[in-house]
Amino acid sequence: VPKGRASGLPTASGGKRFQLWALGLFCTERHLARRLRSNSFYPFTQQQPDVFVLEYYLDTLWKGALLFVVCVVLVSFSSLRQVQKQETWGFLAYGVGVGLWLIVSSLPRRRLVLNHTRGVYHFSIQGRTVCQGPMHLVYVRLALSSDAYGRCFFQLVLGGHKLEPLVLVQLSERYEQMEYLGRHIARKLNLNYFDYLATSYRHVVRHWP
Repeated sequence: VPKGRASGLPTASGGKRFQLWALGLFCTERHLARRLRSNSFYPFTQQQPDVFVLEYYLDTLWKGALLFVVCVVLVSFSSLRQVQKQETWGFLAYGVGVGLWLIVSSLPRRRLVLNHTRGVYHFSIQGRTVCQGPMHLVYVRLALSSDAYGRCFFQLVLGGHKLEPLVLVQLSERYEQMEYLGRHIARKLNLNYFDYLATSYRHVVRHWP
């Protein structure tokens, strides 16, 4: 798999490594549509014809940092009378530990390469290969979830074998818009697209085992 630095090709800029965080916060299909207008290969960048690269950090990085800071602030500004109880100290210590673990586990930079020239994808963490396989194992999928009132919500997910699922849109009730965006992304990246149903005529299979 070609690497930008070794081959002299451009790599993804630092700011784009955090681009998925904004989508996770705003979680609207409109935000994704705006990103696609500025970069038709979003969330990837086209390194060369038929080769797409995505470098990113997990959003658990900021979540762990936030948890760590909140717990430290609570310890710092709480009076001894409030934190004398062992269960309170245990809760705050647990929060600090979980926050640190999330930060440390999320700090390594992820890199996903779709190489259609070779017909393989390559996923690495901090330069260490995690997996490499044929292109049919990577896909864009529409996932379904529902609340206690029976309302249906859809997520748009980029996933694959041994890949960390990347949520492109968190929750939306607009099925048609989500399907359109999912099909568009899959077509531009030349990936398989799957509907939320296991068996559906809306699947678009471009790569077979």
